[in-house]
Amino acid sequence: MGYRLYGVQDFANLAAHVALEEAGVAYEAVFLDPEAGEMKTPAHLARHPMGLVPALDTPEGTMFETGAILLYLGERHGLCPAPGAPDRAAFLAWFVFVNNGLHPAAMDLLHPYRISEDHARIVAEAARARLVERLEALESMAATRPAWLRPDTAGVLQIYISMLLRWVRAFPWAGDLAISAQAFPALHDIAAACEARPATIRAAAANGLQGRFFTDPEG
Repeated sequence: MGYRLYGVQDFANLAAHVALEEAGVAYEAVFLDPEAGEMKTPAHLARHPMGLVPALDTPEGTMFETGAILLYLGERHGLCPAPGAPDRAAFLAWFVFVNNGLHPAAMDLLHPYRISEDHARIVAEAARARLVERLEALESMAATRPAWLRPDTAGVLQIYISMLLRWVRAFPWAGDLAISAQAFPALHDIAAACEARPATIRAAAANGLQGRFFTDPEG
């Protein structure tokens, strides 16, 4: 049995899609239509209890959550330091930093009304401040070029960061709150290298994307 990835075009499943392409494994990408209610069917709710994406059928069962899927694929297909590797601890700490710090803050920047419809601007501004603070910390680390985050290396953390940089530039709740990857040179280098890789281009095309979709997205 190969993999089957469930998602929506240009949603969080994009990162897993790129990882599957980088892994060079057999997989099927299934795109759901939220407007048709396909994310809330009994079949999809059995894959993801909240009716969200991504979800991934694997030889070991179905899993969900972007971070979990990326770690699973990374460990099984050489896209991150393996358990027991000398640099595993550092990689894991920063991966969780991105998953727990950047990803939720990015969601708040994009969808502040989910927290408060009456105070969406305040929520979005606070999210932007958190993002900038965390991106600055990530930038300082990335500038040291650890082996597991080099721009010229395919890895699940490079993919994850690149997707989030797309989000915060292309889809903020208010245009004046957008964050450009160019403000973070080391992270920009990672995203630029990632978007130029053949595996990324193939996955992006399946999601309706082309051009500089990570470093200079049109939104």
